[in-house]
Amino acid sequence: MSPALALFVSLTLVRPVGPAPARELPPAMPLSGLGLLVSAGVSGGLGLAAHVWRIGILRRGCNGPQHVFPELQITVTGCVDESLRYLGFSTVAPLLNFAAIGLAAGGGTVRGRFTAWNRTRHDRREKIAPAYLGGGAGLLALGLAMYVGSRVALWRDRFGAETCRREGQLTVDCVRDRWSAWLVLTAAGQSLTVAGAGLLAYGVSYARAVRVSRLSELRIEPSVTPRFIGLSLAGRF
Repeated sequence: MSPALALFVSLTLVRPVGPAPARELPPAMPLSGLGLLVSAGVSGGLGLAAHVWRIGILRRGCNGPQHVFPELQITVTGCVDESLRYLGFSTVAPLLNFAAIGLAAGGGTVRGRFTAWNRTRHDRREKIAPAYLGGGAGLLALGLAMYVGSRVALWRDRFGAETCRREGQLTVDCVRDRWSAWLVLTAAGQSLTVAGAGLLAYGVSYARAVRVSRLSELRIEPSVTPRFIGLSLAGRF
């Protein structure tokens, strides 16, 4: 028997005797990443609420009541309180959104590994990683572009004053409108960045976990016949 014929026979005709033993499922992963993703959603929601609140403060302007302190003979308008609130929300909103980005990336990483592992346990390997990778990368790039672009444009536009001056409408209402528009783009950019970071991390983690699980199922076995000695690669694909 030639070596080629012996190899063909060993690959095509040799079958195990009796029914194949039932495959024992490996244990499920204990961490699903759901808590991190929920925390990212809560943090991102609070950050978006802070953005909306400071836009409302900007739109309302200095129309609040006056506060008079007779003992000091000082009159302070509501602009001071409104300005302090605006600065406070301007500090809190980015911190909450940066925390949401980190939580979303961490949650997506854990969730992707969890999903890939459990689908491998049940022999279900849908090719979903490219969709998450493409969608996540697109949202992340768009969100970062919107955030950085709106921040740079806000400073270059002098918080809306330059645009209103060029249009011949340098009024308080015009500046408020332009300033608010840049803040809306900033808030939208940060929200898209959070979503993109989570989707991209999920896709990367899922693809890596599926690749590792496939490699772990490969095995090399010796193949011996009267005229042939070699190695055979076995596994599930």
